[in-house]
Amino acid sequence: MTLGTYDWIAIGCWIVVVILTAGIFITLFLKYLKYPEKVKNRLAFCLVFLFLAIGRCLLIYFDFFLVELDATRYDEFIMMYKIATLFQLMGIGFLIVVSEYAVFKGKDFFVFFIGFTIVLLIGLLVQDFVMTQNITVGALGFVAFIPVSWIYLMRKLPQTRNKILMILMGFIIYGGGLLLISAGVVPIVEEILPISVHEIYLISPLIQIPGLLILALGIKRMYFVD
Repeated sequence: MTLGTYDWIAIGCWIVVVILTAGIFITLFLKYLKYPEKVKNRLAFCLVFLFLAIGRCLLIYFDFFLVELDATRYDEFIMMYKIATLFQLMGIGFLIVVSEYAVFKGKDFFVFFIGFTIVLLIGLLVQDFVMTQNITVGALGFVAFIPVSWIYLMRKLPQTRNKILMILMGFIIYGGGLLLISAGVVPIVEEILPISVHEIYLISPLIQIPGLLILALGIKRMYFVD
């Protein structure tokens, strides 16, 4: 299958997502290096965007140039899918880390992150693509802790409510765009709406871009104050 006009426009949008994500990582990491005290959760926030950028680069290559948005070909390149998914989801995993630390200060021994990582690794060790997909989707159950934790912090820390709200809303918008192109959701969207996978892959980055910007701005104002 030859890539069409929608696909090339989508690729351009995804490249913008990668550039923004990498730019956010560089900006936050340079600020992190300037602090005399190297606070671990600041570094974890930097790693969120680093892993998301790497994962998205690999997924652009996988989605558009290896399988060409054809889900029936995933098994042919399952190793690339696993590697790309690992980087993408570990970016989300580090967001679980900072969310847990913000709530528990490490007293819970990061059980949500550990559980997420274990389920993710089990899914990536399975050879069958459908099973891999189902298990890694199961790992996303731990991701629900992220919005719950920030809603809790909004009530606990009213003086920083607006900054926390930006983090929460940015994550929800970005996560919504990410969820839209998950293998289990795409066929449902195609069934409900008169659009194809090509339009879905164009819409997704357009949702993710504002989510990324809002999330990064909230994190910067909350944790990387000049």
